[in-house]
Amino acid sequence: MRPRKKKSRSRPPIPRARNTHSRQRQKLIDACISALHIYGPSRTTVEKVVAIANMSPGIVRFYFASKASMLVASLQFLAAEFEEQLLVPVGRLKGSPVAALQMMVDLYLDSEIASPRKVSVWYAFWGEASSRQEYYDICGKIDERFAALVHDLIERLIVDSAQPHLDPSGIALGLMGALEMLWQDFAFRTEGDIDRPAAKHRCMAYLQSVFPGQFAASPPPGASHTKVGPRVADWAYENNRLFASERQLLFHDSWQFVGHSAQVPNCGDFLAPDLGFERPLILRGDAGQLRAFRNSCTEAPHVLAPGLNGHLSVIKCAVHGLEFNLDGTRRGAREGNDLTALDLCLIEDLIFVRSRRHAAPGPRGDDAWLELALPEGSRPLKHPAEVCVSADWKLVVEQCLESSAARRESDAGWSRRSYDRLLGRTAEYNLALRFVAPNHLVELRPDGFSILQVLPVAPGRCLIRRHHYTHCPDSRAALAAQYLASRLAPQRARSMIVVAESTQKGLAIFGHGAARAASSATEVSAFRQYLLAQVPALGLDQPPADL
Repeated sequence: MRPRKKKSRSRPPIPRARNTHSRQRQKLIDACISALHIYGPSRTTVEKVVAIANMSPGIVRFYFASKASMLVASLQFLAAEFEEQLLVPVGRLKGSPVAALQMMVDLYLDSEIASPRKVSVWYAFWGEASSRQEYYDICGKIDERFAALVHDLIERLIVDSAQPHLDPSGIALGLMGALEMLWQDFAFRTEGDIDRPAAKHRCMAYLQSVFPGQFAASPPPGASHTKVGPRVADWAYENNRLFASERQLLFHDSWQFVGHSAQVPNCGDFLAPDLGFERPLILRGDAGQLRAFRNSCTEAPHVLAPGLNGHLSVIKCAVHGLEFNLDGTRRGAREGNDLTALDLCLIEDLIFVRSRRHAAPGPRGDDAWLELALPEGSRPLKHPAEVCVSADWKLVVEQCLESSAARRESDAGWSRRSYDRLLGRTAEYNLALRFVAPNHLVELRPDGFSILQVLPVAPGRCLIRRHHYTHCPDSRAALAAQYLASRLAPQRARSMIVVAESTQKGLAIFGHGAARAASSATEVSAFRQYLLAQVPALGLDQPPADL
């Protein structure tokens, strides 16, 4: 028995003839499609079809009652092919909208479905008035099913990416419009003139621009971009469009530190820090539980609770006259439009929030914080200190890590001796520094701990926020210990910020050619590897077309 040949494609087979009678009928349909491509519906004749098929004119009557029935059979074949090769396999992937949309773009623009001769037949029937009714009768339901499938996939992706502000109908219409325009272009070209990889890249670039955190960015086909090695490319520290992608890919899924539960002790107390990429509102509810919402009006994205902290009995919008309960539900006759909930996590009385809500359980995103084993019983030492920096957040994190790696402690220094004497210790200073991606540096000390948080504000600008916590029962001793510890931690020095700002300015002046050498610090190299793994485009020598 002869072995079966392996199929080179995973797609369903095109519906083809199974016997001599059907094969001859299919041969006539293929010839009719070619004739329609060349002449159009009105100028296609039986003689032209049989000439292309190399068959006798009389045989047409054996398979088709008339020329019109042969034309209709050809359009029916294309409709069945589109359904079996695109709608059915893509529909099976509804549960994975990203994979389904990628398959849809690939199949829709593939030569099996979108060859110039087949595409021209679709448009020939659609554009010719005498044939338009046949098109609607045969293809109307197919068009409706395709539009419904695209809308359903976009709607699912909006839910998965936690972006309820997006309009699924408008986005679906944009994708279908892009595919339709590319088909029109195919109809006027020969197969050798069509650049299918570029066409597919253009459609995927549209989806990437709407859902940058879902579709991996890739350079366009034929692009000469090369990897710059184990470091982040120079352009990535000053690119405007990259800023939005980094927020999606790096920050919306990460736990961000916001404060201590002791800062919101009573019902109605709140914290409202601005994280740059998110504005959380942390509230103590009626039952004593903590909740996190987006500090934004549901009618327009302005702040509801001004200030960093305070007390609320009800959440009000003075501009639109809206009111919300402490659990985020809207008051009044109109229901719905509640405040957007954020994920909240408590670790040893420390409050963390995450922008993207995860409906289904998955791997714990707070594992890195749990591994730090932050000590219990800490209390806030003073209000967080903030410094605005005219440098990209990645540069500042790198400089923090470099400074920490180069830290040198003096064995006989005044600060060291005073710190040990204050705490009644004769042991070494015992400072532990830990980095929690993407933007936290935690300093663990005998007197307490500090969290340095680097927040992206805008392209080329960031904010350094420092939080200090202590175990010392005496406030004066705690402040003194924190001051002495700051003298032993050069990553807090003003020189660190000066270097970051100077580097940012150098990139702006000297351009992308101002190469930055790979760092010798293990922590910096690990941070750059993390960035490249999350956002591969950062490793290209030039920005991709979609950035």
